[in-house]
Amino acid sequence: KTSIIQRAMCCPALVALLAFALVGCAAQGLAPVLPEYFIANFTEYTAPLTRDPPYVDGLPGAPFYATRGATYYDWRRMAMIEERYDYCVNIFPEGNDYPCTFFNVHNVSYLLRNNTCCVFGDPWLPPPPTFLRDRIQPPSPLRRTVPWGAGLASWWELPQIEPPTGPFYYAFNASIDVSVPQVYLAFSFPGVQGWVQQNFFNVRVEPVPPSVWDLPALCKPPVAQCNITPGVAARRSAFL
Repeated sequence: KTSIIQRAMCCPALVALLAFALVGCAAQGLAPVLPEYFIANFTEYTAPLTRDPPYVDGLPGAPFYATRGATYYDWRRMAMIEERYDYCVNIFPEGNDYPCTFFNVHNVSYLLRNNTCCVFGDPWLPPPPTFLRDRIQPPSPLRRTVPWGAGLASWWELPQIEPPTGPFYYAFNASIDVSVPQVYLAFSFPGVQGWVQQNFFNVRVEPVPPSVWDLPALCKPPVAQCNITPGVAARRSAFL
């Protein structure tokens, strides 16, 4: 009897097929990576009664409330901005019924809310493009693949973030090869009042205009540290 490898040596087409299969097996378990820069809009849900993800089409169960927002990311500048237009992110026990912006430049995270600016984290850096792959080693905790629109989303779990702050979950387009950088479809984590589900859309993989990174006048030094509770400080440390 001859093995499949011995038979493959006699057939170039089978050699190519075998090589492709072996590469696929090697790549299997690798988490996706982000592009070096992107701009995206998002809708962020907070769902008090919803179980942890994954969710079909990224939609948590009712009841929930939602905010619109936008993300600007550029790893070359090591900078990131997240704007929320209706509600702030659900990590503040005292409430989040106000718009807010996390403005992260020059290794510092500023929080703008209620016409004020404070230092939320110093030092602070956005996650690098390889953050998920760096922290998830094969065999990977690929949580599940579920329908998302006309395709499928692969949900990845970042188990190092312990409750109550974590775990963190990320959803990516399952049809895109892991060798190709892509922006996540969703980011999900347990908030103060329930699961937070941030769904991204209108993604543009293009450089962010330089003027976007100009520090707002409210955040010009000197700027005080944010007055945050110990619970928020614990959650903050998971994001920093």
